[in-house]
Amino acid sequence: MDTKKKIYLQYAGIFILTIVLGGILFIIKTSDIWRSSLPKYEYATILPKELLEMMNQNKELIIIDTRIKEYFKDGHIKGAVNLPYTSMKTMNKVLKNEMLKDIVIYSEDGERSKKICEILTNLGFSKLKNLHGGIKNWTDSGEEVVK
Repeated sequence: MDTKKKIYLQYAGIFILTIVLGGILFIIKTSDIWRSSLPKYEYATILPKELLEMMNQNKELIIIDTRIKEYFKDGHIKGAVNLPYTSMKTMNKVLKNEMLKDIVIYSEDGERSKKICEILTNLGFSKLKNLHGGIKNWTDSGEEVVK
């Protein structure tokens, strides 16, 4: 191969590399702009007493127990639906039509439900509540569970 062809190939390689890197940089920068145009929601953390009040006042309240099925069967808050944390895709699919309703999420100690609330608020859920301390705090406060 003669020298001219080698030089042209080097320039072509540099040009392609520049285009690819520029495209990647463009996607990275503009994705921040796309995300910033979406509304940012936050969830609230509530105490067992507040959840009890909500249960008495709001008949459309949705309560989600994120623990695995075995723990749910051992005892859960009355009216709770079991959507285990192991299936976030299913949880999102089930709750998609309920985005505008009040939703309370709890786990064993409240830590996992915090993370789930963060994920769901990023997906557009605006009326989320996390039960502080989870079901442990619920039972420690003297509230009952059903089996």
